[in-house]
Amino acid sequence: MWISSRFFVIFLLLHLDTTCSEPFEAHLRGPGFVMEPPGRVEFSNSSGGWLDCSASGSPQPTVDWVHADGSAVTEIHGVRRVLRNGTLVLMPFAAAAYHQDVHNTIYRCIASNSVGRIVSRDVQVRAVVAQAYKVDVEVLSAARGCTAILRCVVPTFVKELVRVVSWVHEPAIYIYPSLQGDGKFHLLPTGELLIHNLQESDESQSFRCRSMHRLTRQVVVSSPTRLRINSHRGIISPSVVEHTAHVQVSQDEGAVLLCVAQGCPSPEYSWFTHNGAGPLPVLSGPRVRLLGPILAIEAVTGEDSGVYKCTAGNVGGEASAELRLTVATPIQVEISPNVLSVHMGGTAEFRCLVTSNGSPVGMQNILWYKDGRQLPSSGRVEDTLVVPRVSRENRGMYQCVVRRPEGDTFQATAELQLGDAPPVLLYSFIEQTLQPGPAVSLKCSAAGNPTPQISWTLDGFPLPSNGRFMIGQYITVHGDVISHVNISHVMVEDGGEYACIAENRAGRVQHAARLNIYGLPYIRLIPKVTAVSGETLNLKCPVAGYPIEEIHWERGGRELPDDIRQRVQPDGSLTISPVQKNSDSGVYTCWARNKQGHSARRSGEVTVIVPPSIEPFAFQEGLAEGMRTRTVCGVSRGDAPLKLIWLKDGDPLPDLLGANVTMLDQYSSLLSIPSLSATHSGEYTCVAKNPAAEIKYTALLQVKVPPRWIVEPVDANVERNRHIMLHCQAQGVPTPSIVWKKATGSKSGEYEEVRERPFTKLLGNGSLLLQHVKEDREGFYLCQANNGIGTGIGKVIQLKVNSSPYFSSTSRSVMVKKGDTALLQCAVSGDKPINIVWMRSGKNTLNPSTNYKISVKQEATPDGVSAELQIRTVDATDSGPYFCRASNLYGNDQQLVQLQVQEPPLPPSVLEAAMISSRSVNIKWQPKTLGTGDVTKYIVEFREADRSLPPALFVEQWQQMEVKDPPHFNAMIENLKPATRYAFRVIAEGSAGRSAPSQELVVRTEPQRPAGPPLSLSARPLSSTELLISWVAPLPELRHGDIQGYNVGYKLSSSGNTAYNFTSVSGDGDGGNGELLLSGLAKFARYTVVVQAFNQVGPGPLSEPTAAQTMEDVPSRPPEDVRCAALSSQSLQVSWQPPPIYHTNGLLQGYKLIFEPIIDDIQPSKDEVESRKTTALTMVLTGLRKYTNYSIQVLAHTRMGDGAVSKPLFCHSEEDVPEAPADIKVVSSSSQSLYISWLPPTEPNGVITKFSLYTRVVNGREELNNEKRSLPSQQAYYEAKGLHPHMEYQFWVTASTRVGEGKSSRVSSQITTNRVPARIISFGGAVVRPWRSTVTLPCTAVGKPKREWFKSDVALRQGGMHNSQLLDSGDLIISSLQLADGGNYSCQVDNGIGTDRLTHVLMVQVPPTAPTLYITSATSSSILMHWKCGFTGNAPITGYTLFYRRANGNTDEMQLSRHASSHELKGLVCGSPYQIYLSAQNKVGTSPTSTILHVRTQGHSPGHPASTALLAPNSTSLMVRLHSWPDNGCPLLYFVLQYRAVTDDPESEWVLVSNALKPQRRVVVNNLQPSTLYQLRMEAHNVAGLSQADFSFVTLTKDGDPPPPEIIHRGHRGQTTVIFANINLLIPTIAAISGMLCTIIMVIVCYRHMLKNAQPPAEQSNIQKESLENRANSEAAQRERYYATIHKVSMQNNDKIPETSEDISPYATFQLSEAGGNMSQPHHGGPANTLLHSFMYHERALAEGCSSPPPAASKNRRRHSRKTEPESEESESDQDQLTSSRTESSNQHEGKIKHNSRLIQHFPNHNISITYL
Repeated sequence: MWISSRFFVIFLLLHLDTTCSEPFEAHLRGPGFVMEPPGRVEFSNSSGGWLDCSASGSPQPTVDWVHADGSAVTEIHGVRRVLRNGTLVLMPFAAAAYHQDVHNTIYRCIASNSVGRIVSRDVQVRAVVAQAYKVDVEVLSAARGCTAILRCVVPTFVKELVRVVSWVHEPAIYIYPSLQGDGKFHLLPTGELLIHNLQESDESQSFRCRSMHRLTRQVVVSSPTRLRINSHRGIISPSVVEHTAHVQVSQDEGAVLLCVAQGCPSPEYSWFTHNGAGPLPVLSGPRVRLLGPILAIEAVTGEDSGVYKCTAGNVGGEASAELRLTVATPIQVEISPNVLSVHMGGTAEFRCLVTSNGSPVGMQNILWYKDGRQLPSSGRVEDTLVVPRVSRENRGMYQCVVRRPEGDTFQATAELQLGDAPPVLLYSFIEQTLQPGPAVSLKCSAAGNPTPQISWTLDGFPLPSNGRFMIGQYITVHGDVISHVNISHVMVEDGGEYACIAENRAGRVQHAARLNIYGLPYIRLIPKVTAVSGETLNLKCPVAGYPIEEIHWERGGRELPDDIRQRVQPDGSLTISPVQKNSDSGVYTCWARNKQGHSARRSGEVTVIVPPSIEPFAFQEGLAEGMRTRTVCGVSRGDAPLKLIWLKDGDPLPDLLGANVTMLDQYSSLLSIPSLSATHSGEYTCVAKNPAAEIKYTALLQVKVPPRWIVEPVDANVERNRHIMLHCQAQGVPTPSIVWKKATGSKSGEYEEVRERPFTKLLGNGSLLLQHVKEDREGFYLCQANNGIGTGIGKVIQLKVNSSPYFSSTSRSVMVKKGDTALLQCAVSGDKPINIVWMRSGKNTLNPSTNYKISVKQEATPDGVSAELQIRTVDATDSGPYFCRASNLYGNDQQLVQLQVQEPPLPPSVLEAAMISSRSVNIKWQPKTLGTGDVTKYIVEFREADRSLPPALFVEQWQQMEVKDPPHFNAMIENLKPATRYAFRVIAEGSAGRSAPSQELVVRTEPQRPAGPPLSLSARPLSSTELLISWVAPLPELRHGDIQGYNVGYKLSSSGNTAYNFTSVSGDGDGGNGELLLSGLAKFARYTVVVQAFNQVGPGPLSEPTAAQTMEDVPSRPPEDVRCAALSSQSLQVSWQPPPIYHTNGLLQGYKLIFEPIIDDIQPSKDEVESRKTTALTMVLTGLRKYTNYSIQVLAHTRMGDGAVSKPLFCHSEEDVPEAPADIKVVSSSSQSLYISWLPPTEPNGVITKFSLYTRVVNGREELNNEKRSLPSQQAYYEAKGLHPHMEYQFWVTASTRVGEGKSSRVSSQITTNRVPARIISFGGAVVRPWRSTVTLPCTAVGKPKREWFKSDVALRQGGMHNSQLLDSGDLIISSLQLADGGNYSCQVDNGIGTDRLTHVLMVQVPPTAPTLYITSATSSSILMHWKCGFTGNAPITGYTLFYRRANGNTDEMQLSRHASSHELKGLVCGSPYQIYLSAQNKVGTSPTSTILHVRTQGHSPGHPASTALLAPNSTSLMVRLHSWPDNGCPLLYFVLQYRAVTDDPESEWVLVSNALKPQRRVVVNNLQPSTLYQLRMEAHNVAGLSQADFSFVTLTKDGDPPPPEIIHRGHRGQTTVIFANINLLIPTIAAISGMLCTIIMVIVCYRHMLKNAQPPAEQSNIQKESLENRANSEAAQRERYYATIHKVSMQNNDKIPETSEDISPYATFQLSEAGGNMSQPHHGGPANTLLHSFMYHERALAEGCSSPPPAASKNRRRHSRKTEPESEESESDQDQLTSSRTESSNQHEGKIKHNSRLIQHFPNHNISITYL
């Protein structure tokens, strides 16, 4: 382990030596950007983009990219890459692969090395997905002689990426941007085309705009546009119609200020500037050009910024406008200083300097960054950053970032270096005392700048060099140095004072502590010590061993100190201060002794050396070149050996310097320079050193040198608009200043100084930079250099500006008539001589010698040459481009002259509709490209494009419209019909006649909102919440388009709101009728309904309102504020308030009170629920039970039935006197005592407070005395003692409540006797107990009898019953009661004198048995059921629980009232099977569930429509009327629709239109081929299943005509094929049909059998009559059942459960589904959407019903006709009505069974099926 540590320490030592061997940070330099990415990068997705970023520094920085939030940018395969050179590449991508976080985000480049880190400006990257776009032309017309403006309108989504590159003057004259234009046409740099001096001929010219996408380079050309000249008469004052209010350009760019005015006559323009004290006129100059409404400025500078004013005036007045020009000048950012070195703890200060063109810029938005992270604003004072108390963490890179309001950023970088800091010890070791042997480690840690070096000493001397000592140190990441001294096996001689010394060039610090090793004194070897004279010598005695008692020093046998300069410290060290050479040199001895007297001695030599001292020296003043000088460096004192050397500027003297160094003696050195020059200037240092010290002295030598040329200026030439650098550099001492001057006239004339200004830059090295040189810069320039030495130097040079040929405009056009002479002119400027050549189409040189039609002229002008080309007798072949090409020695240029020859007009072309509205069409056209000719007018013809008219009538039907004065290329045709197809054509007419008509343009006018309302609006109620609205489409001539649907509005008529609630209904577009079922309406409310038709434009007018009222319904809320008060012991007063008016849902007929006593009877003999009706808001209930708690509920009812019932209100009748006690017994218990017992009253009518026992003694007929005794209410017995023997005593008892004393019991008498017969004093009777409990049956007797118990006359013995016990008192205890334990228990006593018997009737209460459940009917969303309660378990039923579950679903349960005997389940799923069962509860428990009934709600899978009603094909589309698909009772969920063309390939693929198409009125299938046979496959889905059907159809021809017959016949051969795709529907269907046939046969057989065996002849007529009644009742029941399904389900009196065995078999299901007929439809959703009902009855097996004759009781049953109107009051629960209803129900069912053949005749449209469960 020690060996490994040793190697590690050696490695650290090597690392430390390597690190510290180089000069501190001399080689380090922070990062700086060589190439910083731009602030904004845009690229196309087809080309990709890249961001370059490179930096320099030492060590070489690494370049990384981050997002705006600082997260690193990673590579994304195929999307983004980061190259090794720091370039970020964004690869081309498809439009679908666009990622905003990659292609539209902010990136930053970061350069970092060990010094710090810098971050670039924000780089906003924006990738543009190439999109197609169109450009239009906007024309600002003007009057004759004025200026028209054509503007290229680019869509906003690409506007910033598209620029106008040129305009095309038809047919092929290109106009390019320029600042000055060509006099007629002027294309501004912003893209607007100005056409000056408008003439009538300009109206026939066409122009197109050419734009280019600057990323994709795509060129898009607009459609041609013509001008229109406004005709003005008289004098019209000018008005500014267009001006650029604000123009913003960058420095050195061109600026165009536009100010266009219109007036008559044409206005004159004047321009002024407001940049000074007052307005100054703008004058033309080399950079400024006044072009009428345009002010053009070339190479703008900051001085050009400001407000300009243009004034346009004529004889009618003047108009003016102000324009602002803003010049964006670049700014330069610099941090001063850019490198700052500060000592630790000091203060650093950086200043951010922002300048523009060398001038300071005002306050800017400045942000400071440190190593790429923004600093808080608290450290910034304006443009200065102050860093106080600089620490190591503050060093690094600082950035000043300036952000301008325009969004661009500028920055500069500076480096903060940490200055020298003396070492500081961070960790040091402590004093230790050890025994010899263990290992020891000493540690020191220090920090400083530069990183300090740590050395170790032992008692002031280097550490011993043996294998037990190891020294190691390393530097941490924070720059701290840590050093260790490890001693592997410490010995006595290793003890002493160890010191660690940290030292750098800024200072040193040390720490010392002793290491004490137990042992005898030991003094290590004392090496030779060299002391410096005049300083302090501290000599340690290297003593080891511990403890040491004393240390002494001796010199020459004398103990020290012996001088005042000497002192022995407490630690034994010797200090001499100051040291003297003569007296302190010699041998010193130290000795040490411990307490035991052991000692040790050691001697060492001390040598004293004197350090050198240099005498001051200096160079004389005023030395110049060629002179000589010398100086002497002398050492006044110091010991040898001495060494003297000379340095210049800190380095040894170079040999080329020519300086001589001579040693005068060993203490003096002479420096001489025989001939001074500029290179000798500098600092000269004399260095004297000996072993004691090194001393330096420096003197400054300055040689003054007059200026001389380094780069002498020379004459120069420059081309116009180019840049040139005039170099002029000089040197001298001091450094000379450079001044440039320019001659104001000739070379020998006056000169004026050239100062810094735009396009004139004075560089720091003396050079003069001239930018955008024009002719005004030409002349003589003088460069002067002067430094005060001599007269200075100067040089005059000449600058010539060479001008290549240039034209004032790039193009112009000439228009002549056919046969005239064309005159083509061009004027060129530039240096002469200029050669001009005319060319045709840019390649054929025109020569008059070879072409007789042309002639050429040329003449000189002051600025250049003017040339002219004449072409005689021009024709169409002479039209085209001509080029005037000019050249000289310095370059060439050319001007395009477009010649256009006019010819008679040709038929217009490119006829198109520019604007289409409902009543008008604006059409436009273009002339033929061969020439416009002299067109005087255009004739526009139009007619309705009606195919039904014969072609011969077309010409007569054309209507005409003329376009002239002057003719233009568009026309507005008005008073057309909306949504109508029209044909248009245009004819051009000129002096040569009319042209042929253009090609016809067929246009359909836009639709308008319908002008007429829907007709025949009607509304009829279907239920209490539904209205069926129907209407007829508006008249065809008022539809104005295809009716897309209707808005049905409705509102409550009683509400004050005038707004309607609208619901949209889609139409089929064919103008058919419409209807809408409004649901969810308020009950019994009157609604106002309107309807309006709408097309693709909008809605039409509202129809006349119609009103309808929803049907009446039962109240949905109970009466409110129900209150009750007891009036007496048998009467209660109940009051209430009506339900809220909005919940009465009809006209209240009255109120019903439902009340019942809350009693706990064993088995009520009758249902005590009573109800009473009233129309008042209060009622007094009389004849009630005394002192009884009643449950009271109130409901309101309308003619439709009972409404919601209020919550139960409990009310107690008052107390009354009790009834008489139930019974009394008197028996003899002894000769002088009688035992009296009694039963409390059965009706106490209150709380019994006491019993009164009356006694009467009777002797014969004589009453001797009466006595009354009061007994507590808990006591029901009394023993009268001390009676007279053989006397008759009579007793009776009364009970009392707080009201008073009640009736007396019967009088019971008894005679006292000596013989006591056996008598039972307990009472028998009914005893009720719940099962599994314990009951005690008392049998208390007198006379000490023998007891015997019997159960139903069977004697009971002790242990005879497993759960019974006979007590000695005679009581019988029965535990764990079961139902079988119930019965009569008798106790018989006998004692030989008498006998007695007592009977208890025990009734055990158990849970009830399962009820019998019947399914009465089912609809598509509900099931109606009845039930009969079975055995109640000797306890009242407290409620029912209904369980139901959909197939494969979860079971739901519902709690029902104990009074209920029927319920309707609502909200079920259509056409779904359900399992239903029921359980009953009493206070003991819950019954088993009833038999599970399987029932299915009405509804089936969708049907199949007729193809003619479903499909409506067109030429390229097919309209599918989805609303015609029958749903068969279950609402449709969605459709699956696909099609394919019928071809010879039977495997052709299907085209899926949608696999989840929501139900709607219609859907259109597009993209079909005309005259093609197609096959359409559709699936309709609802909750009950699906149906699939295939249809064939043929599209119309392209013109909308019927298809060819062969295709139609082919389609007939492939008629619609219906495919039942769901096999699960086929099997039940087949089974149902088979079962139906079997059922009919069995019913007929049973019917005949019953006719033969059971029906007497007299009864045949009764049965027939009964059958007719049943038929009427059945029809009434159908109507009533329908109404109940729509509105509510309540148990009517005629819907009761069959009671007799002859009623319907409980194991058969009868399902009656009516396919059509008398039942009203709830809505008209489509064909066969009928509401189906099923009636199911369950009883014994069908065979039993057939073989058994009906019981005789059925003959005597009463028949009651059923009420069928909604006003029926049979919903009341009166007992008589319930009975009659059940009887009627039985009769109906009986009739259906007996006369099934008649039933089938009565229901010819019904399906009857019997299913065995």
